[in-house]
Amino acid sequence: MRSLLRAIALACGLSVPGFAWSEVVFYEHDDFRGRAFTVVDAVDDFARFGFNDRASSAIVRHGSYQICEHAQYRGRCTTLAPGSYGSLRAKGFNDRVSSARPAARTAGPRAVLYSQPDFGGSRMVLEGHNALRDFSKGGFNDRASSLRVERGHWVLCSRSEFRGECRTFGPGDYAHLPRELDNRISSARALER
Repeated sequence: MRSLLRAIALACGLSVPGFAWSEVVFYEHDDFRGRAFTVVDAVDDFARFGFNDRASSAIVRHGSYQICEHAQYRGRCTTLAPGSYGSLRAKGFNDRVSSARPAARTAGPRAVLYSQPDFGGSRMVLEGHNALRDFSKGGFNDRASSLRVERGHWVLCSRSEFRGECRTFGPGDYAHLPRELDNRISSARALER
């Protein structure tokens, strides 16, 4: 419902009190020419919209945006503050943007656990500094087989309350968890840095 209200407000050019959003418009050519692609939330893969590696200029109308050269916010990324960018060449992103999201979503640690090796199956998102002391309460106990750490460092343990075998993982992709944690993770927390 919130997304629908935001879309209606944007389409009508309305300002809704207490309602904050982000918006960026990407253009196919320098100086805001060519086909336009408007993003009002996170878009993890521009290819789904036929705009992968096509953005040459941008206008950030509301909020700040993190843009990345690969899908899923991977590869080299930079943040665009509100304003006009007649060419993304100076930032090294001309025809290289594949994903974008509001910059506020990039704050804090974030990781994703997957129920199958190679990032397959169901997933559980770990975000912020909230410790997850017991996965059995969330239905993901002893189910994780792979891990993608997007931001921060995470301690994963084989028993609840951060007991048992524990390992720390930094940013990166772990297509297969080590044997002592494969299908055995029961708690997780982000390290303060």
